[in-house]
Amino acid sequence: MLTNRLNLPASIVSAVANDPYVGGGDISVTRLIAPPFQRKLRRQHATEEDVTDRIWALVGQIGHSILERYKPERGVAEERLYIDRGGWSISGQFDLIEDRILTDFKFTSVWAQDGKIEWEQQLNLLRLLAHDHFMNTHDARYVVDTLQIIAIYRDWQKSKVGTKRYPTSQIGVIPIRMWPLEETITYLDERIAAHQHPDPEPCSDEERWKASDVVAVMKGGRGKAARLFDTKQEAINWISDRQGYFIHVRAGEYRRCAAYCDVSHVCPVWQQVVADTPF
Repeated sequence: MLTNRLNLPASIVSAVANDPYVGGGDISVTRLIAPPFQRKLRRQHATEEDVTDRIWALVGQIGHSILERYKPERGVAEERLYIDRGGWSISGQFDLIEDRILTDFKFTSVWAQDGKIEWEQQLNLLRLLAHDHFMNTHDARYVVDTLQIIAIYRDWQKSKVGTKRYPTSQIGVIPIRMWPLEETITYLDERIAAHQHPDPEPCSDEERWKASDVVAVMKGGRGKAARLFDTKQEAINWISDRQGYFIHVRAGEYRRCAAYCDVSHVCPVWQQVVADTPF
């Protein structure tokens, strides 16, 4: 269900609601790398997502429509491929393969300039689909030996160029590690088995995008921490010769659950976290 809690204009709501995305097969690469427990909840319950949560996805679709103007002379673009494995048909659509480079365009934050594990998983699966297509057709355009993300930084600010590790341009090329094909096939089989399981385990901390815990050193009745540490041992060492301090571990936020899951409202694990969180 698509909600519009902020009463955004009807034109924006319509653009979001009429998403032209068409998958295919039993499951897409994007869904395959997502948590099986999340998929189970989606199949059992109505999803709930607000228009505001889909704005950047809409911007990404606009960007891809513009990028479709590029017609590669020695490659292929915007094509959906399929592979049969484990009794399922797996589909995946790549943005561009040219000169043996598989490229995916991402509208993302500057803070993602080091890449994400989900991107590595996605591109390696797409490379496997391209390899399978090459083996069936002998079309050399589908041979891939390099993976990369072309990132368009939506929050890039020119005024910050020159600060530590800040991108010099709003466009960045991020190399993605390419796995051996055997490793990719093993990963594919594991993901298929996980999604086919009738009762998948709740999402792991990694799947929930859990931030690192923060160890706060507090003093007396003060609400503000005196110091913050990454580990409890560092905090213990700091207060060893100081009086009146105590340690409080602040659990890292589950970022996917809190802001990026359309079934969090029916997830028993997340609802328990919400119930246990003091306000």
